[in-house]
Amino acid sequence: MASPPLAPPPDFVGEFRTDLPARALYSEGAGALRIVPAAVALPRSRDDIVALVRHAAAEGLTLVPRAGGTGMPGHNVGPGIVVDLRALDRPSRVALAGTANIGAAVTCGVVNTVAGHFGMRFAPDPSSAAYCTIGGMVNTNAAGTRSLRCGSVRRWVRGVELVTADGEVGWLPRAEARRANRFPTPAERRQLSERLGAEERVAALHPRLGAARDEIAARFPATSKNSSGYALDAYLASGDILDLVIGSEGTLGIVTRAELQLERVPGAVGTLVVALTDLEAIAPAVEVLRSFDPTAIELLDRTFLEFAGPAVAPLPLDGVRTLLLVDVEGPDAERVAYTLAQADTASRRFASATRVGLDPGERAVLWRIRHAASTALAALPDARRSLQIIEDGCVPVAALGRYVAGIAAAAAEVAIPVVMFGHAGDGHLHVNALVDTGLPDLEVRLKRLFDDVSRLVMDLGGTPSGEHGDGHLRTPLLARLYGPVVTGLFAAVKHAFDPGGMFNPGVIVPDARVEMRLKVGSGAPEIPAEVAAALRARERGARWDLPPLNLLDEPT
Repeated sequence: MASPPLAPPPDFVGEFRTDLPARALYSEGAGALRIVPAAVALPRSRDDIVALVRHAAAEGLTLVPRAGGTGMPGHNVGPGIVVDLRALDRPSRVALAGTANIGAAVTCGVVNTVAGHFGMRFAPDPSSAAYCTIGGMVNTNAAGTRSLRCGSVRRWVRGVELVTADGEVGWLPRAEARRANRFPTPAERRQLSERLGAEERVAALHPRLGAARDEIAARFPATSKNSSGYALDAYLASGDILDLVIGSEGTLGIVTRAELQLERVPGAVGTLVVALTDLEAIAPAVEVLRSFDPTAIELLDRTFLEFAGPAVAPLPLDGVRTLLLVDVEGPDAERVAYTLAQADTASRRFASATRVGLDPGERAVLWRIRHAASTALAALPDARRSLQIIEDGCVPVAALGRYVAGIAAAAAEVAIPVVMFGHAGDGHLHVNALVDTGLPDLEVRLKRLFDDVSRLVMDLGGTPSGEHGDGHLRTPLLARLYGPVVTGLFAAVKHAFDPGGMFNPGVIVPDARVEMRLKVGSGAPEIPAEVAAALRARERGARWDLPPLNLLDEPT
């Protein structure tokens, strides 16, 4: 006999859906996986979230926090109740002192629009800034093109409001923010727990974490960015429980607010394009360019250049293997022009050609190829799909040329074309696999590609995730990356925050209750045809601004 459909707690005010079309609309995010949930909840307030958490704990249910849906590795899908946080009524406030108190459902783009009125910005710059939410960025320790200078989200977060598995709500601040909080304290904080049960349990775990300090230091990748696993290294360095929550992908609780540090918008920006004909020149060219303190060094591989098309290229592409796009920011145009001229001269010993853009129009011409591939990827026919299977590896910069060559070789072995681009200054590469969905052995080929490239990134001293997190896709890699001692500590951290395994099971800490499936191929879970068409239309149009429940109202 079939189980009765799930019901919301009696004091839940938001929308709660168990019908198949609604559940199927939340079966996919931006990545390659599809998992149909048991229900969908759209809380309107923090009280709704607390009610959901307490109800789930009492009934033995699981919750999958979800924001904009732009995450790639599958932390935004799962078999339990998907909790869509976009309906939260959580206002935002920006202080002239340079901080912002932001509701988790607010997008990065909105934060920058508001902050821009005061000549400030939130420094991390993800390509999905128009759609990705602050809560999602905190949960993945997101980054973006400016990460070379600005780093990841972690260094810009002063505190978060967290709903825990105990149904408690607390504020987890930086130690220095606790001592000197320049931001007016919201009235809501008077309702928060002074000390969370999860904090007490982490404090009890601290001696075990401290005793493993050497093992943690030895096993964590020596890369400029890392969003794999819980940030035990950052926690031991800071002593702030906040560092365990940042990058935890919704597995330790639900983030409902964040306090952010802002920075002043620079006075001027300029761009340098460097064309390289030899992959071995990538690492030395990047090292030279890094000496000029650029904000960004982006890499466009030959696969990307061919896909985007030579018509939008800023330089002739004959013989070019890689383009580097370099941004320099400064207090004024004269300083930026001087720095770019020096960088241009220094890079010419590696380059077949270079080009500088100083005004906004010139810079737009140089950068347009970076954005042109999105249009081409969106126009792929239904039988061809762009899948993010090996999309977030980060290696030491010295190994970047070998990493690019290794990915190309692995893709050729399984006859799956790929498009490669990324953040060269960080040794961080994104890869889109362009698959024929009709291949009878598609899953076998993709698994081999995933295994081979994952082995390559770790052999090079890298991490499988530089900025997008593990999700269901990369969680199985953590045992090899970190070893049994560190992954045992991951499980202990998870248990300290979430003893019942309620939040996002199967992410970071493996869980046998979750079955990971691709959204394409013969093994994809079935969903209604009209839902599949709506999800595909969203993918083509990058319509991540639309709430999933509205997708069936849009023309496909």
